[in-house]
Order: sequence, then C-alpha cells, then structure tokens
Amino acid sequence: MAVSRAGCEGRVLEQANGLAQVEAPIHWSDARVEAWFDWAGGNPDLPAALAERVEELTARAQAKGLVKDVRARTRFRDALTEAFLTGVVALSVSAPVELAVFDADDADFGDSLQALQANHRGREAAGAAAEALGWRLQAVMDAIARCEGDAGACADPGRNLSLARAAEAARAAGATDSMILEAVALARADEDAWPAAPMAAISAPQVVVGLTPGVPADRAVALAAWTTGALTVATSLVGAEAVAAQVGVARGGVDLMGLWTGRAFDIDAFEAAVILAGQALAAADDGPAVLGLAGLGDWLVAHGLDFGSLPAREAAGELFRTARRAIAAAELSCGLGLFDDPDLALRLGGRLDAAPWGGPVALAETADGAMVRVLSDAALRGLEALGAPAGPARVRLLGEQSLAEAPGVDHRGLTARGFTAHEIEAVEAALPFVTRLAEAFAPAVIGEGFVRDVLAATPDQMADPALDVLALAGFAGDEIAQAQVHGLGADCLAEDDPAAAAFRTAEALGAGARAAMLEGLAPILDSPPVLDVVLPWSATPGDVLAALETATLAVRVRRATPPASLSLDLPTPTEGPSRTLRESPPEPEARIVERIVERDRTRRKLPDRRKGYIQKAAVGGHKVYLHTGEYDDGELGEIFIDMHKEGAAFRSLMNNFAIAISIGLQYGVPLDEFVDAFVFTRFEPAGPVTGNDTVKSATSILDYIFRELGVSYLGRDDLASSDAQELNADGLGRGKADAADAADAEAPQPASRFISRGFSRGAAPDNLVFLPVANRPAGPLGFDAADVCAACGDIAVVRKGQAMICETCGARASRAGEDLGG
Repeated sequence: MAVSRAGCEGRVLEQANGLAQVEAPIHWSDARVEAWFDWAGGNPDLPAALAERVEELTARAQAKGLVKDVRARTRFRDALTEAFLTGVVALSVSAPVELAVFDADDADFGDSLQALQANHRGREAAGAAAEALGWRLQAVMDAIARCEGDAGACADPGRNLSLARAAEAARAAGATDSMILEAVALARADEDAWPAAPMAAISAPQVVVGLTPGVPADRAVALAAWTTGALTVATSLVGAEAVAAQVGVARGGVDLMGLWTGRAFDIDAFEAAVILAGQALAAADDGPAVLGLAGLGDWLVAHGLDFGSLPAREAAGELFRTARRAIAAAELSCGLGLFDDPDLALRLGGRLDAAPWGGPVALAETADGAMVRVLSDAALRGLEALGAPAGPARVRLLGEQSLAEAPGVDHRGLTARGFTAHEIEAVEAALPFVTRLAEAFAPAVIGEGFVRDVLAATPDQMADPALDVLALAGFAGDEIAQAQVHGLGADCLAEDDPAAAAFRTAEALGAGARAAMLEGLAPILDSPPVLDVVLPWSATPGDVLAALETATLAVRVRRATPPASLSLDLPTPTEGPSRTLRESPPEPEARIVERIVERDRTRRKLPDRRKGYIQKAAVGGHKVYLHTGEYDDGELGEIFIDMHKEGAAFRSLMNNFAIAISIGLQYGVPLDEFVDAFVFTRFEPAGPVTGNDTVKSATSILDYIFRELGVSYLGRDDLASSDAQELNADGLGRGKADAADAADAEAPQPASRFISRGFSRGAAPDNLVFLPVANRPAGPLGFDAADVCAACGDIAVVRKGQAMICETCGARASRAGEDLGG
C-alpha cells in the first residue's frame, strides 16, 4: 500500500543515544509523536509503520469475516489508516497483568492483608537489611507508645528524645525520612506493629478486595490501602472480579476532540469511528476487548457544560449510549469501559478515564520549534458555545504578556533596581514561553553578568538553580504574585465570567464531581468504573478509611508521592528533657575535634587508559549493565549505566544520572556519600537480582547499582544480600560454587581471571596466580601470619629471634626485613 505523505513533516526527537529524525503528521504534538515512535519500535517513518500495522489488521479482519469483500476490505484499510494518522483511533494489545482478588468473607482475609503489607515493606528494603530495618522502625513506634502526655508532644522528636534516638538509629539502618514519618503516623493511629514480616507470597502489584455487600470497609482494609497504595476496594466480590477481568485485556480508544466538523461535533463520524475501532480491536486480539472514549472532560467544556453539573452527566451518558448502539448495530463483541492507560492516552491526546479537563491553556509549537502558551481548542469552542468573547478570556488566562502596567513589578520598579531596557525586553520576550515569572527572570535570560554585578549575587546564589532573581532584587512575595497574574494570567476565569463554571478544573471541582460522573456512567458500561482518589502524602489511615466508607463505587485510595524536599529534623539528645518513661540517661558522647581543610574545586581527570569492570545483571527481569572506570590507584572515577528494552526517557535519565555521578566523583565527592544517598531507594523495576553473586535483590535500579559499588569499592559487606557467597581475600566473590566445587574454589586461581590482559598489554605473566588465604595459627610470639615467602609463595612466615622463617619451606632471612630466599 502506498503511504500518503500529505500533512506529514520531519521531527527531531531527543533519544538516549542521540537525536532521531522522525516523519510524523504535522498536527501531532511532540509528546504524541514520541508515544507513537515508541509504539513503532523506533521506526522513524511513522506513516509507513502505521500502514504496515493497518495491512496486518486488514488481513486479520478478512480472515475473521469482519470484512466481506474486496470493497469492504479497501474501505476498512483506508478508513483505519486515516483514523490512525489523524490520531482519532489508537489500539493497545492485551498484556498479562498480575492481579489478585481478595474476598472479605474468607477466613484468611486478614492474613492476606498482612501479607500484602509485608510484601510492600519487603520491596522497600530487600535482603537481610529488611529485617533489621523493620526492628528499627518498630522501635520508633514503641518510643511513641511508651510516652506519656500530649499526643502531639510524644510524636515530636524535638520533645520526645527517645523518639529522636530511635529515628536516628532507623535512619542509620537505611530508613528514609518518609518511612520514619510513616511509622510515627502508624503509632499515632494506635497501631502497635510495623508491617515488616519476611517477604510474603503476595507478588501481585495490584490487589482488588471484594467486600461483603452492605458492609463498609474496616480499619484493616484502610491500613492496607494506606500502606501499599495498591488496593482497589469493590462493594462486592462480583464487582471485584469484574474489575480484575478488565485488567490486561486489549484496549482501544476514540478521541472525541478529533471528531468536530466546523463548529459542531460530528455524531455520524463518531459512530463510524467507534465501529472502526471495534472492528480493529476484534481483528487485533482474539480475547476480550474494551473500548474507551478519550478526552471526555475537554468534550464537555467544548459544549459549554460544567463537568460537575447534571446536564454534563446526562450529555456524557447519551454519548456512551450512542457508542453502545453503534457497537450493537455492527454486531461487535467489544465492551465499553473507563480505564487509565497513559501510553494510549498520549497517542490519542486525551485521557480515557472520564477525568475533568486539564485546563484552558495548552502549548503550541511555533515555526522555529519553540513552545508557546495558547488557549486550547476545547477552551475556544467552549467560549463560543457559551457566547462569551474570547478576547477578555485570553487576557485573563494568558496575561498581558507585558510588565509595563503590572502591579508591584512594573517597568518603573525594575528600572529603580538597576534593570535596563535590555533586560526588560529580554524578560518580556520570554513571557509567552514560560509558566512562572521567575523563569522569565532567570540568569540565563537576563544575563548572568547582570545578576552577579548589578544585583550582587554571591557565587553560591549563582550556583543555585532555584535562584529567585526578583526576590534578590528586593521585590516582596505578594508583589511578584500580582505581577505574575498580570503578565502570565490566572489559573481560572473570574467568578463573574459566564464561562467560569464550565472552565473549572479537577482541583476546583473536587473528588465528588468525578464520583458523580462515574456513578452516572456505571449502568451504561460493561465493566465497573474505578474511582481513583489521591490524598495528600500526610494523610492518615483514618483519612483513608473515611474515603473508603463514603465510596459507593469501586475505589482506589492512595497517597501522593512524598515531596522531594521532605526532611525530618532530628535534635541531639542534649536539646531538651525526655518525655518518656523508664529511660536511662544517655551515655556521654566522646568529644570529636575536627580540623577544616579547604580544597579547591578542581576536577581530577581520569587517565586516558583506565581500569574497571563490567557487571551484567537483571533487576526484576530488566537487564542492566554497570561499567566502571578507575584511577591508577584503584579509586572509582566514573560509571556507565546501560539498560536494554526500556523506554527512551528512562534510558536517557539513567545515562545522564551516571554522568552526574561521575562528575561528582571526579570533583571529590566520596563514593560512600552516594551509596548512603541511593541505597534503599524504591521504584520499579525492583525485585530479585540475577547475575550478581553478592546482591540478590534490590528495591530499585539505583539501590542495586550502589549496593554493588559499595560492596566492590568500599568493602560494605552489610549491603550484600544474606544469601550471597562469602568474599575472599582479593575482594571478589567466588560465584555460585557449590560444595562439590569448594576445593577448586580454594585452589590458586590464574591471574587472567582478575587482570585484564588487554589493559596490561600482556605485562602480567601467565604463571602469576592468586593464592587463597592460609588458615594457620599465630606464630609462637603471638604475631599473626606475616609476610609472603618469596621462595614458595606461602604466607606462613613468622619471626624467630632476629630472623624471619617460612614454616612451609624453611627459607629464612638472617636479619629482620631481608628478603626470604635471597
């Protein structure tokens, strides 16, 4: 099939291994192009890749009888090609997903919940460290439980020094500050045990709980949801099984915002797109399939409807009923549903879970490739539907794009603080492309020399990426906020604007509006919708329980990710009296006298020809290669991290992370600082580690890498897994030697096993060997095994009088210090 290039253009995408030239439709955003590029497996010719996929689907559709003749085959092929290229239709094949269903009426339901929490904690701290970490966090909870007095004071490390000491010990054992604060929250919720049992048999990343009908969730369910964030709670076992059944099936989507003709939504084109997507799903997969509608929130705004209103729910219901009638008329078997599929949403340009719209401001690409803030298509259509003028709304939402008349930070105020016309012009030229006023006043925009020379910024301030130039110039916080609204616009329309209600975002609507929308759509859908409730990270188990008790749908309640700036301030034991009972006085601390040595910030260059090693392993089934480079003295100077079959964004982040670590090492940052900072970090992929003889499990890729570096370069055997082999004297593991090979493992090993022949250019002789440690008793004078004998190579050399004698071969030196055998 010939591929039409009309409406396509070349794009440049940043990939992990460089830049990629991609052919893609003009109207696609960069995010959508990258999503389709990943879908195509890195094929830079997206129209050709789409055409190839369409030909495959057309052949399968004909084989299944979905198209009857040549004419129907041609229509299907052409229509599906156009739908893919315009971004109206996208498919996602089925994939196996590990998911468990718990029945609240089972006798072992409570044990299953505890096993789920134990599994979650085991993922946070893998290996032998998990048990010790659990003890330390249990001690944090015990320090609060033993405390008498005000509950707030008992949970404050500044006033409960027993808690401060327990928290410091937990931090030393590898606990993050967020884990310590979780232990504090559990103790305040009257829980008495930290869920840190050994790794349980529950390995599914997601669990669905079916409650007893009419019985709300209890405290145990809320605690499991609070701990793991992986619990979906349905009102019955039947509902839980229905939720589980829709996970991992083939999915397709239709983009609602791509089906407008002129000023109206084209209902005929919508029905045709639904049928086309249903046929493509039936051709693509033999199993069950579900079809979703992308961009429902934008579609409602484009009609001038408030997402939280009854008319909006009625319009959404009629839209889904229309799709159902079209599917039934075409005798298709796919069902309608709501689901969260980020990859499919990127390829379609809208979410498929019936969420409110993201807001009226979108990013558009200019001719020179820059991204500028504009009103979205949905916002412009919504203003037209409501009869509201676009001009005032544009000024309100995008700002004046000038600071000439801005309150607080205007041209006069800037000039009074040393800004010239050159800096002011640079700032205002950047306003259309930024989202915060501080970004327009960044040193890179107005000039680092101006910030340093005129505003007197110190070197430390210049090195701070979060430097607020306006605050440095003397402007107050309220003045900056007012100027930002004037220059860049507000988050919403004014309350008296006729379009204000329809333009409300998810934050303004609250969780109740989305729950009402899902309740209205539930009778029309083939699978029950799931309400995703995200609470603040500081939410308590009681907050989770309240959210579960008020839910009438299947609901997943989870906490937000801990903020990156989260830090627990722990005082020293001398900062105040202890508020706990039966605490012995702390032992006096030894006085440490330190001498500060200032060093220049110079970079220590690595030799052009350098040593190192390459370690191949797999973390949770994901391959990772760690390549190290060393200085001549053996000190680590650089690392490279390479992962296979991962997304381009993830690979790029890991590559650049390795560069940052290498630069830090070369500027003198101790390796142990990096190790302490990154071990026990937790994110996917995680789990068992294969291919490494010392690290057997890890909570993340970074946890594995810095465990390996800590063991290999710092001698941190505490970071090795408990089932790893014991290290021998040369610092390298013995591998997977079993009992039958133990004698061979103790035998001398050739140097070629440990020394690179290529690096040494053959300088190491073939007969050079490494000897095992000799387990011999101490000498007669109480000395340990001393020097290596030059005659036989053994280390059983002891001092006798003024001579050094080898007990193996009898060689001796007449004077202490003389070479044996000489």
